[in-house]
Amino acid sequence: MLPASLRFLGPRRQDYLPGLLDHYRPVARGMALLNEALKHVLEKRPDTGFRVLVSETDILEAEADKVKRRIRNHLPPGFLMVVDKTLFLDYTRRQDDVLNAVQEAVTWLYLAPFDVPQPLAEAMRVCVGEAAATVALLQAALAEAVDFILRGKGERGTVKARMQDIRDQHIKVVKAKRGLIAAAYASDMEFARVYQVIRFVEYVYRASHSAENCADLLRAMLAR
Repeated sequence: MLPASLRFLGPRRQDYLPGLLDHYRPVARGMALLNEALKHVLEKRPDTGFRVLVSETDILEAEADKVKRRIRNHLPPGFLMVVDKTLFLDYTRRQDDVLNAVQEAVTWLYLAPFDVPQPLAEAMRVCVGEAAATVALLQAALAEAVDFILRGKGERGTVKARMQDIRDQHIKVVKAKRGLIAAAYASDMEFARVYQVIRFVEYVYRASHSAENCADLLRAMLAR
């Protein structure tokens, strides 16, 4: 919660925290595009549509970087911040890591023709869906953490529970990843395709893991 001694600074000196929500939006959109890219490949739609999706992820990355630079370039001195400056900067990097992982996952989808057995294709959809759920849960955790820190809204325990939800969801991604890798090795695909699937799911996992890291950093901010 914002100390009384700092309230005279006004909202202009506090807008770096809501800026994290601005940065989150292109990140969340990136996860949605990853799901669309996977559908595109598994359903063997025309390549032109996939190239459009790749271009959109690049645009989102540029948008996220622009927001991140704006936030970082307008931070007040560290001693005036309501959260630890190192934690804040680390959070922006971790949230950015989600979108970076999405870009890499999309790249691995398009490196070679992606012919996989139907059970494996379904397992890939499930894994991406679970990772997208992890990232989606971050929105509420971030919004409630910002409200609590700046305005004292809500209960600390409730905000922490949001972060625990993210950890619990990430465990589902870990299980989905392990199952998918096992299924890929057990398939009769050539090794090049198996490797492509494994690298893809590794980046999907990283997107979820980065969201979990964000939750850990939010909890550390609350502890100040």
